Amino acid sequence: MRAKVLLLLFFVSFIAFAQKKHVCISVDDLPVVDYGSYDTVVQQRIMDNLIASLKKNKVPAIGFVNETKIYNYVNKPMPFQIHLLEKWLDNGMMLGNHTFSHPDYNTESFKAYTHDILKGEIISKALLRKHGQKKKYFRHPYLHVGTTKARADSLAHFLTEHGYITAPITINSEDYAFAYAYYKAKQRKDAALMKRVVADYLAYIDQDIKHFEKESIGLFGRPMSQVVLLHASMLNSEYMNDIIAIFRRNGYDFQPIDKVLKDPAYKTPVTVYGTFGSSWLDRWALSLNKRGNFLMGTPEPPAYVKQLLNE
Repeated sequence: MRAKVLLLLFFVSFIAFAQKKHVCISVDDLPVVDYGSYDTVVQQRIMDNLIASLKKNKVPAIGFVNETKIYNYVNKPMPFQIHLLEKWLDNGMMLGNHTFSHPDYNTESFKAYTHDILKGEIISKALLRKHGQKKKYFRHPYLHVGTTKARADSLAHFLTEHGYITAPITINSEDYAFAYAYYKAKQRKDAALMKRVVADYLAYIDQDIKHFEKESIGLFGRPMSQVVLLHASMLNSEYMNDIIAIFRRNGYDFQPIDKVLKDPAYKTPVTVYGTFGSSWLDRWALSLNKRGNFLMGTPEPPAYVKQLLNE
């Protein structure tokens, strides 16, 4: 009798876990996004705040590195930038390759682009080895994977040959627009504008989660395990606690990327190609011939945020 009860509890627990909504936080453009200020105090604060929030909330995350940021003007690695990545790894986070210089595969030749990928793994690979990890995940700059099937297949084959797994995103965030608006407001010491940007950003994140969850239900009949795209910006470093809380209010728990990518939805083939850099949910929708109204309603930053971005 006791064995039957334990077995029943196991299956109930298993079903309950399977029904939970999972998300992986991925952070692009490490070590940090500082808009060229090269202020090491600011850079350290961004990294410290990101790590503190993730650790406090017991959230695993993966960061994608542009190694050009590690080198100085005479092409020598800077110990401080390596220290930032070391700190990320020391606190249990993962690292992936985001190329060396963030080139655009829509305009770059295959040879130049793949060279940039390999150039972008040199320091990260050594750091990962030191921390008992292997290079594994690749994130396409601008989310551009190839304008044609031939271009996309060539790059996918190259990545597989070099031991990489593509790190897709399903919740596509224009957080960079809000981050730059926040940076500009902070530069101007405009407290009212800073407060407005933050309020609109957090509301946008909530709308974004709901939009892409609705899209996943429309495609797969259920909320899929998601990967959200964020950037290593001052805005995200200061408000990561709030972002995490918004995901939790929407019923999500946080998982590492390898677990999230086990969702069968990620095996859905992409058969439509173009210049777009969008969520994989949108790519799957186009590939499954879900068009028109199905793709409508993606949240956008307010007009004033876009204006600040373009200044």
